[in-house]
Amino acid sequence: MSKFDDLLKQLGTGVWNVFVVVAMCYWIPQITSQSMGAAFMTPELDHSCRPPPDALEDPRGATSFQCEYNATVSEGSVEERACTRWDYDNSTFTNTLTSEFNLVCGRSYLRAAYKSVYFLGGMIGAMLNGWLSDRFGRKTMLVVGSVTYSLLANILSWLPNFSVILALRFWMGLMHPTSIHAGYTLAMEVNQPKHRAATGILIFLPWAFCDIALGGYGYLLRDWRWLSFTLSLPALLFLPALWFIDESPRWLIVRGRYDDAMLVLRRAERLNKVELPPEEELRTLMEYIKKEALVEGRAGEASTPGFIDALKVIAKEVTVLVKTRRMRSITLSFYAQFVVLGMVYYGISFGADKLGVNPFVYMAVNGVVEIPSGTVTIPLVDRLGRRLSCTLSFVITAGSLMVLGFIPSGLNWLVIVMALMGKLGISIAYQVVFLYACELFPTEVRVRGLGTSTILAKAGAMVAPFILEILGNVKSWLPLVLFGVAAFLAGVVTFWLPESLTAPMMDTVAELEAAYGAKDTRDATDEHQMEQPNETTRDQA
Repeated sequence: MSKFDDLLKQLGTGVWNVFVVVAMCYWIPQITSQSMGAAFMTPELDHSCRPPPDALEDPRGATSFQCEYNATVSEGSVEERACTRWDYDNSTFTNTLTSEFNLVCGRSYLRAAYKSVYFLGGMIGAMLNGWLSDRFGRKTMLVVGSVTYSLLANILSWLPNFSVILALRFWMGLMHPTSIHAGYTLAMEVNQPKHRAATGILIFLPWAFCDIALGGYGYLLRDWRWLSFTLSLPALLFLPALWFIDESPRWLIVRGRYDDAMLVLRRAERLNKVELPPEEELRTLMEYIKKEALVEGRAGEASTPGFIDALKVIAKEVTVLVKTRRMRSITLSFYAQFVVLGMVYYGISFGADKLGVNPFVYMAVNGVVEIPSGTVTIPLVDRLGRRLSCTLSFVITAGSLMVLGFIPSGLNWLVIVMALMGKLGISIAYQVVFLYACELFPTEVRVRGLGTSTILAKAGAMVAPFILEILGNVKSWLPLVLFGVAAFLAGVVTFWLPESLTAPMMDTVAELEAAYGAKDTRDATDEHQMEQPNETTRDQA
């Protein structure tokens, strides 16, 4: 146990650190409502062309999804023209972005863009958040991320221009991982080691409960502007809590800001009603903690490189991930799995309008199936091991989604059951794969391996809405069947990974190559004397 963890043990658990966890438990649903609520903002609606006066009457009658009309031109000839105004089916939603900005026909791709641009911002944010958090501090980035996100969410609700809405969605996506990563890291760094596993689960548990509530709330409020605005308002209530949250004392110590760290520790001592050592002893301990961080290879927190230098470091670290044979096999396998995880998870979540099911029930039940995924994972991986658990969860996802192509029309209940079994499978897979990757990536490249994998998960999430939009217009079940095929391939890829249940966690790439018998044992560690960030976390959203 590190000296800082010993210090946390002396501080114990009380108001000071519990407040951070409770605050993050409140913040996570604010993120969920905006990222998952997009399903209610841009649904696919039945629509028919509202023809102008010069249009000829269609002898076949008006049809849904009509994009052209026939008009009489000079000399009695007939010309087909693009429709510019439509009548929408408002039986499910009274007002949406789809109907207000005519996101149909030639503009239908903008429905997918509304969802994807958020994940594009999230992908870029995932690249930057570790560096930003190490350079400027956990609380600073939590403040920047949450304040910016809250203000943009409330402004977006009343914008009259769709291009500006897309721009704000991008910036909200950028702030999504920024606020979550900083807040999660802060919560981990102020809690005792024995409580960190429970803290990690507790912080993200409200995501599932918010999905459930979102289904009911969307049913009650079906105008996108009022839905968006009322979902955004609670985020403003989080902002006063930032005043009472302290900067991570560990980050302050490693950065050499001992006076600031002392003030934080004394406040924690007072709030938790404990007694810490005298100031002289604490300052000696701080010096030791800073040296400990340097020895453990986390000097980057003490002297964070500039942005360009940080990009060069990342490039070198990624090279190490694919330089040797066994490390390359593990890295590429996890990269493929994380792309599938992001794509399938959000593809299922946004697939209600393509399946023709009630979107509100679908959203609520989506949240319900996420709750057991957290409780099932731990006994599953302990009994079956990582590789078999991973394969099994992907196969369950694949089987549930691929069968959708064979379900007769009218059996909506069976469609929902199969889709949600797929959601349960991919939710379990998400947790198993993340644990699996934590154990297989050696210590010297673990942070960068997980970080780049998270970026690829965001890339998968970014393409999911376009797959739903494009393939869903061919056959409504085709996108989810494709997601099922992708999940099956991800399960196959798992066979390239070694079991890690009873194996020790490796510290270097050289140890991994030797342990798993790779022929190419070139030592990548000689070139890998670089700085490592402190924390990495699964970013859900």
